[in-house]
Amino acid sequence: MADELNDRNWDANQHYKNEKVAKEYDAVRFSSLAGRVFNNWERSIIKRCFRDLPRETVVLDLPCGTGRLADALLESGLRVHGADVSSEMLDVAKARLTAYGERFTTEVMDAFKQTGAKPRFEATLCARVLMHFPLETQIGFLRGVASNTRSTVVLNHCLNSPYQRFRRWVKKLLGHQESAGYPVTYDEISRLLAESGLSEVTRYRMNALISEAVYVVAKKIN
Repeated sequence: MADELNDRNWDANQHYKNEKVAKEYDAVRFSSLAGRVFNNWERSIIKRCFRDLPRETVVLDLPCGTGRLADALLESGLRVHGADVSSEMLDVAKARLTAYGERFTTEVMDAFKQTGAKPRFEATLCARVLMHFPLETQIGFLRGVASNTRSTVVLNHCLNSPYQRFRRWVKKLLGHQESAGYPVTYDEISRLLAESGLSEVTRYRMNALISEAVYVVAKKIN
């Protein structure tokens, strides 16, 4: 998987449409001690990002993947509409979240084809996807996300800084899974938001010493 993430010819959409990849996704990334710690931290931050939304608000989770983060939103009393280009990933999410019944719904959706759509959701979570694409493609994806959103978009990304580049070099030397191929600077995050019709409200860092993840809460620009 590490080689795929840094292969510029790698097709993320096709990769996640593989049934075996979908079923093994969580085990590969979050079954280790470090993975479980990261998962708990990330779910906690996601809950903080959406804590001001009234209960029962329907949140679009795009891409939903296996429903790992949708679960955190559902636990907070929100409803979730899980959308993904991969029906295989959504099948895993539906099996995982069946206990929530109609509080969790799904839809096969391609964010790149949503630009100009009428906003259907008050808020959207866009996690663990943008770093797979070059910046120009990220802008196209996030524009599609924003088109479906009336107010709040929460996204996460991987930071590109001298320290994080050093961390990635050390991880590579130690044989660890490499980071995604297209991390961004804060200036690039500002451009990504502005060209998607969004304005940053606040941001959260996981743990700057051991993680490159940043979470941004943004609002639609009217």
